Amino acid sequence: MSRAAVCLVLSLAAVGVADAASAYRCVGADGALSFQDRPCHAGQSQQRMYLPDTLPVNATIPKQNADASPAEEPVVSSAPQAPLVSPPSFFLCTRYDGSRYLSDDGIGSRSAVPYGMLGGSGQSLAQAYGGPNGIGVSAPGLRTIPDIPAAQAPLAGAYVWVDDECHHADPQEACAYLRSRIDDVEHKLKRAFSDTEAQLKDERTALRERMRGC
Repeated sequence: MSRAAVCLVLSLAAVGVADAASAYRCVGADGALSFQDRPCHAGQSQQRMYLPDTLPVNATIPKQNADASPAEEPVVSSAPQAPLVSPPSFFLCTRYDGSRYLSDDGIGSRSAVPYGMLGGSGQSLAQAYGGPNGIGVSAPGLRTIPDIPAAQAPLAGAYVWVDDECHHADPQEACAYLRSRIDDVEHKLKRAFSDTEAQLKDERTALRERMRGC
C-alpha cells in the first residue's frame, strides 16, 4: 500500500469513520494522482482499493525524506588493535648496605665485605677499625695504616663474601621502583657534565621503556 493510501486511512480513523473499508485511486487527464474516500470525479480514471476495517486511532507513520539515503551499516574496523603491554617483570636485589638494583635473572651480585662491618665480631665500627689496634682507614695518604698482628685484631681485617638477596617484584612494586629510578636519573641529569649526560639519557630511555606496562 502506498504512503498516500495509508495517510487516507489514518485521516478516516481520526474523524471516526468506522466503516471506511475502501478508498479510490484517481488519475486525472493531466496525470495528477489522488486518493479519496468517495468515487472519482468524471473524467478521471478510477481504481477502487480495499483497506482494513480497523486501525488504531493513535497510529503514526514515520516521516520519510525522499532525498535521504538508506541507513548505512556501521563500519567495523578490520585493523588489528595494538596488543596490551604486559606489566614489568623483573627481580629486585638488595645489597648489604640496603641499596637496591634491578636484575632480570634473579641472580644477585657478590661483594667482599669487611667482617667487622657486619657486626659479627660484636664490636662497633669504631672499635673494630679505630683505636690503637684498629686497622684504620683505607684511603692512601690519609693516615699511616698501622701494622697489626693478626692475633691482636683478627676480625678487623677479615673479609667475607656477601650474596645479595633477590626477589621477584610484583607489578606495583616494580612500577614504584622504576618511577623512583627515573626521578633519580632526572635529578642527576640536571647536574650532569657532558661526559655522563649521554649515559644518563640512555638509562632514562631504558627505564621509560620498562614502564610502558605500568
